[in-house]
Amino acid sequence: MMNASRRDMLAAGTVLTTVLTAGLATGAAAQSGEAAGGAMEVIRVYADADGVSHFERVRVTGMPKPIPATRIVANHIAPGLEDWHTAPRKLFTINTAGDIVGEFGDGTKVPIGKGDLVYLEDTTGKGHLTRLLTEVSNLFILMPDDFDFLAWAASDPGASILGD
Repeated sequence: MMNASRRDMLAAGTVLTTVLTAGLATGAAAQSGEAAGGAMEVIRVYADADGVSHFERVRVTGMPKPIPATRIVANHIAPGLEDWHTAPRKLFTINTAGDIVGEFGDGTKVPIGKGDLVYLEDTTGKGHLTRLLTEVSNLFILMPDDFDFLAWAASDPGASILGD
């Protein structure tokens, strides 16, 4: 059993609330044709075999499901440009405030706003560029090195969010 401080538990509660809110927002998006079936959508950032970063929108099915996080870190960043960089490790990030534009090695750009859930796994290659259009507050959810996001997104863990 993992020991958790009160601060970690509060951060985890905030993460869960944000993830569930993002899921509900995606359900509203489903009515507009963006995502069918009320599934949550995650922006996945990854590097191909040549080290070029890309993004894709991945539907997460089988809700609710646990996220096997190793640590949660709260962060606040001033507006500006974070030049080309890779993710330091596999992680989710959720913006709780602020607006970002992510730019990828393939030339695509994607706006990322409040409540967006992003999974970063471009740990090799050129990485991505981050334009912070406003002050940004976010949570980083650090994942185990062997976490397989696509398998997790497609899995159906059952109905309990309080499982062992």
